[in-house]
Amino acid sequence: MSDNGNILNFIHSICANGESGRLEILAGAIQGELSFAEGKLVDARFGHLTGFRAVNAIAAMQHARFSFDPAFTPIASDSITASERVVLKQFFGIETAATGEYLEPVAADRPVKEAVPLATVPDEVEDITIVRSDVPSAAIPTPPLPPPQAARFSYRTTLALAVLVMAVMAAVAIFMNRSQEPGSSSAVASTESPSTPAPAQQPAAPAAPAARPASASVKEGKKPLSTVRDLSGEWTVVNSVDTTAYQSFKNMKIGFDLSIDQTGSTFTGKGRKVSENGRSLPANSRTPIHVQGSINGDVIEATFIEDGSARKSNGKFVWRIDKSGRGLTGNFATTAARSRGKSAATRSL
Repeated sequence: MSDNGNILNFIHSICANGESGRLEILAGAIQGELSFAEGKLVDARFGHLTGFRAVNAIAAMQHARFSFDPAFTPIASDSITASERVVLKQFFGIETAATGEYLEPVAADRPVKEAVPLATVPDEVEDITIVRSDVPSAAIPTPPLPPPQAARFSYRTTLALAVLVMAVMAAVAIFMNRSQEPGSSSAVASTESPSTPAPAQQPAAPAAPAARPASASVKEGKKPLSTVRDLSGEWTVVNSVDTTAYQSFKNMKIGFDLSIDQTGSTFTGKGRKVSENGRSLPANSRTPIHVQGSINGDVIEATFIEDGSARKSNGKFVWRIDKSGRGLTGNFATTAARSRGKSAATRSL
């Protein structure tokens, strides 16, 4: 664990050396993490911020603690948008990896998300807050201007950017100081098993009403609003290992009991590993698991942390809801022995 004088120097060394792993950051009561694959940024999170805004906030930290775990295997994430990839390269000199490069697609009749080519990013990116502009980066080409206009444009842009940088840095520093809880400076993250903290338990959301057929009261030409499937309740999850770095795990079926609390289109869950290859595990071998995810139509994406007997591991579920709403099918990937394969979940009666 190291105290930060300039965390960007450490990030640049990871990128320059082509390293893979996870960089954990602790600033007072706020935690964050940056995931890298072969020197490219795959995922960025800091508190409730993601993508460019997470990197932007981390770069402003003056007294953050951080540690790097090269054993962590990155999982695909959509936390960094196409426009943010360009800005991260331009203002921070950080290369990013394409979304979906590290997770196999769901084995179903149709893919969960179809690959779409990245759109060309315009020269001016809106709604981006810049904290630092002194990091070398690749410039975005702009159409040539006549010499007098080019000079005025460069001077005004530089002056406006300088004022914006000073104002934003002051605002971020005030916000981060106020957000720190008393006594939070004594918190120290473990360097032996760094991990994301377990998501807080959220109150159970009331069951969403079942979709009703259109009636005569619905005006002609207007469709009734669709409802989000309610996943709240008890589930049994079975992961079937297809590929793994530890051959003893190959073709193993691992079972979990999971309790889900849903609020709107997001949910949290907690449970325990209960079986291996259909054999019930003893109480002292039932390691806990924590899940956090979101629902988009009939597609569910969730991340999980499992507190194993030796160390913590994390990974990702990608499921699709069946028509009855009682079953989920899809894929999983985990850092535990770099395993991945099929995953299925059934709601308990």
